[in-house]
Amino acid sequence: MQLSALFCLNGRDNGQRFSVISGLTFFVLFLACIEIGATATLYIPGILLLPILALTSYRRLRDSGKPLRLMGLSIIPFLLVLFTLVQIDSAIMLIILTLLSALAVGYLSILPAATRTNYIQGYSGPVNLTNKSTAPQMRTRVEPTLSVKQYGDASQPRASDKPTQQIMTPESPQPASHQTGKQSEVLTGITSWLRANPKRMLTVMFSLLGIVLLMSVWSLLMHRDVPSDLQQAQNKTQAVKASSDRVSTTLPDGVSLALENDVLIVRWLGETGSATTLWSLATGVGDKSCAILKFNNGTEYRPIEVNLLADTGTEARFSPLDTQAIVADMARRSHVNLCGYRFSLKGSQAAINKVSAFARYL
Repeated sequence: MQLSALFCLNGRDNGQRFSVISGLTFFVLFLACIEIGATATLYIPGILLLPILALTSYRRLRDSGKPLRLMGLSIIPFLLVLFTLVQIDSAIMLIILTLLSALAVGYLSILPAATRTNYIQGYSGPVNLTNKSTAPQMRTRVEPTLSVKQYGDASQPRASDKPTQQIMTPESPQPASHQTGKQSEVLTGITSWLRANPKRMLTVMFSLLGIVLLMSVWSLLMHRDVPSDLQQAQNKTQAVKASSDRVSTTLPDGVSLALENDVLIVRWLGETGSATTLWSLATGVGDKSCAILKFNNGTEYRPIEVNLLADTGTEARFSPLDTQAIVADMARRSHVNLCGYRFSLKGSQAAINKVSAFARYL
């Protein structure tokens, strides 16, 4: 097969050639996915294969005399398969799209030719696919002759002088098996039914396409709303690890101090609403009353971030550079203000000294 025939615009392809080229196009795409992976790089071989599929569909429709808009039956499923391989991690959707592509290719393959055409390797057009190798010439057997002096007159014919003739008997064709005959009859019946009912075939194909689209939308929504078991397990592991790394102590007025790798957290309960960020030092956006932690002696510290959690708890995180100074002020001052709240610090020194992780800062 010459490559120029794959990109021919003036030729025609019969059903067998079209189905082979289309099948190889999808096979190469899946093979590239195995070698490259389901990444955006897969679009490169997909774009290179698309013209081959489009042109063989064009030649098949020219051969069958059908409108060229039916090229979408082979091109659209190919693009959907390519998009699914790269963007959507859904094996069910990929299988359904592959079956839909096979039905589309099968339908275009069984379309009868509009006119009688002589095909060479399933192709008819300006590209010459005839084998240029010539058949080997017949050799003529030369019989040996005898000398006249030794064996007499050469004019007398002898039996040994008659040229030998090779009797060529054509090989008798092997009869087809009974099972192969039954399979051929079944395929012929299916092909005849599909040719007689093209509208039903199109209805089935478009129905399957609609089902695929609905299933893909449903799969995307479910995948977005419901986290996977692996993700839930990872979240639980991170939560357990964070709680195990945190050391905390509760002060008499309901304020808690917590340490996470030298990061001081001031926590209290009482807020309502969904989880959100009340204040962020990095952006300077949020509740300005949460921007400063102020003690009664006028000492001020800026929290890095103040977050409202889902359990109605509010946590203010501070820089590790301020941890020692804030813990000391919590133990020695009488009250502190943050986010519009005034917390009493009476008895806080005793609560801090009970936990060695905080006592070392005093």
